[in-house]
Amino acid sequence: MSAPAMAADMPDAMLTAEQASSDVALLRRALETVHPGLYRYTPKRDMDASFTRLEALARQPIATLALHREIARLVASIHCDHSKPELPDAIDAWRRINPSHLPLRFRLIEGRMVVLSGALPAGSEITAINGRPVPQILAALAPLVAYDGDTDQAIAVKIADDSDLSGSDFDEYWPGLYGAAKSWDVAWKMPGAGRNERTALAPISFDAWTRLAAPDGNHRQEFYNSMTWRMAGKVARLQIDTFVNYRNPVQPTAYLGGFFRAMKAAGTDHLILDLRNNGGGSEDVSIALARYLFDAPFTWSKPVRYKAIRYGDLARHISSWGERDALFYPPEAAFTRTADGWYDRIPAGTDERDDDDSTISHDPRPEAERFTGRLTVLTGPQNGSGATRTVAWLKERRGATLVGEEGSGSAEGPTAGRIFLVTLPKSGIKVRVPNAWNRTNITAFTPRRGVAADVLVVPTLADFEAARDRAVEVARDLPAPPAALDAAATLAGALAGNWAGTLDYRDYGDDTRASLPTLLTARGLNLSWAFDDGPANTVRSIENWAFTPDGKTLTIISGKTRETLAVSELRRSRDGALTMVLDGKGTENDRPVTIRTILTQDKQGLRITRMSRTRGQPFIMRHSYQLRPA
Repeated sequence: MSAPAMAADMPDAMLTAEQASSDVALLRRALETVHPGLYRYTPKRDMDASFTRLEALARQPIATLALHREIARLVASIHCDHSKPELPDAIDAWRRINPSHLPLRFRLIEGRMVVLSGALPAGSEITAINGRPVPQILAALAPLVAYDGDTDQAIAVKIADDSDLSGSDFDEYWPGLYGAAKSWDVAWKMPGAGRNERTALAPISFDAWTRLAAPDGNHRQEFYNSMTWRMAGKVARLQIDTFVNYRNPVQPTAYLGGFFRAMKAAGTDHLILDLRNNGGGSEDVSIALARYLFDAPFTWSKPVRYKAIRYGDLARHISSWGERDALFYPPEAAFTRTADGWYDRIPAGTDERDDDDSTISHDPRPEAERFTGRLTVLTGPQNGSGATRTVAWLKERRGATLVGEEGSGSAEGPTAGRIFLVTLPKSGIKVRVPNAWNRTNITAFTPRRGVAADVLVVPTLADFEAARDRAVEVARDLPAPPAALDAAATLAGALAGNWAGTLDYRDYGDDTRASLPTLLTARGLNLSWAFDDGPANTVRSIENWAFTPDGKTLTIISGKTRETLAVSELRRSRDGALTMVLDGKGTENDRPVTIRTILTQDKQGLRITRMSRTRGQPFIMRHSYQLRPA
């Protein structure tokens, strides 16, 4: 199916060197004047080098989309999730109603691009797009993705879904990297299949993309319609997929009241708060939630800190919400100067000014309304901004048990405040620049990180295929999870026997994929492999797996190769499915990499997937065995 010809007509004006240089100069002045986190995670010398690179590119004619791409690269190097470029109005408006988006939703699972909904079968894996292998696409996209500090686990999430931009970072940045797609030539396969299918797909508009089924929540949800809850016995689960409460605001304390009253009436003693899809939003929701969960007064934030409170003629290039005089000419008496010349705003004791409500004391709800039982919070890499701050507070003040994966964002607090939208007049590109540092009022945090999970539960492809939510299962079993499994005995029992299927592997040289028929015979933890590599060419190998006595470390010996991995997760689901996650370090192509191996065994069979990643990149599948009893 071919796409409409208008897909080639996406606006992309060529800028002269003078125009591009003028916009880049304005961008640098705005960031250096306003941004309170410009050098928070990246040394000044490195930011200066990024500016120098961008300025060199701008000294010659450049297309608008190419400049947008390079601005994204520079801004991403700040490592602030509230700093990113937006497309010019003309391009954004065109994309809303004209076809340019990939006609499907996907998620990166076990280092694969797995289809969730749209023009290809759900659960299928995309291996290449328009002749480019997926690993190369992800490597090109990753340096353009904004995230806080060192939380590069957010990259995989944002490439697939980013509510700040036009759908996903894939759709946002593809035109700048490769040009607007007239059609999508997609190579795909079902996991374990021996060969790829190829399908030509017509692009769709952004508006059409937002109507695709979205298991993780609709694009740009709002608090009032993102909350779901259910109760079973003495356990309640409250899912809040966003704290955004400024487009169609509701009174959050009253809005949450119905749920907490229902819990009280039911005698609930365990609350599972599911924030896995929550990227943050408005602090009034976080504060309202805390009022139902804390038993003593609390002040959510330290005084809001600014790098500057006067911006000179930059103000004419900036738009934001609120009254402009109050924004650009606040009274100096409303601030105290810090030792390094910055400005801490003095709380006014009211919520009349942005963020002041978080810097004054709040009382908990009356005991008759509060939840005082056991609290478990489900977390993951989609957490950012206000969601991460909320998780940090619930961990420190409430002793919540965190189940899932480490969140992104900054537990210490993001650079946010008002988001200044700086319009670069020659190109029309807009850049989001935060004007304040919102500092979380907690006593302990890990610098440059979000909040680590207490109980790791890694989503797997087998979970997705079986519609199995292991994080909820584990949370329901707390605080007394099932007895720890004997690692060696459990794995030997799961592997025992003869297996047949495929080895699907990625070529180190060109990132293409190949598949080989494969046999496995397992006796205890001795694995004998046989691979059919063509006529009369059977390749054989033997691996010996050995656990340390405590079951926390696995060593795999194959020939002269020895690899030692930490057992990060080993558990059975309620339906009997076994999951083992192994983590470690290694080298590939002479580069240090983080290694992860996931083994799953259930009624669908046995899958062993190895993936790896370098810093600042998502996990990419290296190889995967998919086997069934022979």
